[in-house]
Amino acid sequence: MATSRWMETSSKGQLKSQLLTENIMKKVTLSDAEKQISKFFGNDSIFFDGNFATTIDKDNIISTGSPMLDYAIGVGGLPRGRIIQLAGQESSGKTMLSFSCIKSYLDKDPENTALFIDAEFTYDKEWVEKLGVDSSRVMVIRANDAKKIFEGLIGIYNSSGKGKKMKGILDHIIEGTDPRFKKLGIIVLDSIAVLNTPLEQKADIGKANMAPIPRFLSTELKKLTPVVAEANVAFIGINQIRVNLGQMFGDPNTSPGGKALKHACSLMINMAPIFGSDSVINNENGDRIGHKVRAKIGKNKVGSPFKKAEYSIKYLNGIVNKAEEILDLGVLFGFVKRPNNVMYEILGEPIRGRSAAVSYIQNNKNIMDDLDEKCRNEYLSNEKDEEDEENIVDNDLMSMIE
Repeated sequence: MATSRWMETSSKGQLKSQLLTENIMKKVTLSDAEKQISKFFGNDSIFFDGNFATTIDKDNIISTGSPMLDYAIGVGGLPRGRIIQLAGQESSGKTMLSFSCIKSYLDKDPENTALFIDAEFTYDKEWVEKLGVDSSRVMVIRANDAKKIFEGLIGIYNSSGKGKKMKGILDHIIEGTDPRFKKLGIIVLDSIAVLNTPLEQKADIGKANMAPIPRFLSTELKKLTPVVAEANVAFIGINQIRVNLGQMFGDPNTSPGGKALKHACSLMINMAPIFGSDSVINNENGDRIGHKVRAKIGKNKVGSPFKKAEYSIKYLNGIVNKAEEILDLGVLFGFVKRPNNVMYEILGEPIRGRSAAVSYIQNNKNIMDDLDEKCRNEYLSNEKDEEDEENIVDNDLMSMIE
């Protein structure tokens, strides 16, 4: 008797709950729910109609200056709106690669500008101009105070948490009213390892502090990441290599900044010089004037990770083997024919020998640009096709929304 009463009460409760749910669903439409969520989280926080762009177009890509490295990244260069880390050993060309990216961005539009934060106090205008960069369009800030740098970038928030009492550079980029920052699309911080944190500034001379940079970045990167995305700026953080003392197994090399920096980055490029007999570039007197660099993609949220690329640099000229890289990519994608091991066929023109083929591309800029564009379109279309195949799945959540 008691069991039947319990079952009757339970069924009434379930019926009441079901009727209440149906009434709520009748009262709250999809548009009402969207308004409530947007009011709580802010505008552009929920997307019901699929109007949120997730693909990266060509306008939001900055070439590194190395076709092979662009191919290894997967999207043709560095993505804007993301944080990128360039880490590596000394003389691996980290700063040089960052200026190569700046040059690529400035060449796109005569009004484009770049920002270089010189925390190491080593900026050399003459060397930058030898790399082909228009230094008049590069704003340089010399400072290694971590707090001032991040406040200058993201602004200073009010103590109440409502709004900002000082706008940062990224805020001016978003608003687009200040002519100095209207076309600013790339920011380089050189380097993260030398940042002087508030904890270190307050400490006595010689006093050791445990992980001051990671403790600082763990909070500030949370503020920086969304603002960089909204400003659509490529933020490059140059980092160095350290060794974990006492590590017995695995790679002992690590980069300063802790786990927070690795999680905030969308792209991590680890660089190392190659000093083999075939990798060193000498002049007529036998003096070393350059070498090859091996770049490995350690983390990649815009393409496939763990790919590698090699390119040659000269210390006073930057990346110098672009024609050779384009030739190899052309062979890879079939735009350059190889009838045999000696001959090359470039746009119907037969050429004997690798060095002659490289010189032919080097001396014909139109052919170089044409092959580069064809190779980019080829691997970008392949990447997109693979993503489309992976994304063909049933989405139950979207079905419920529809």
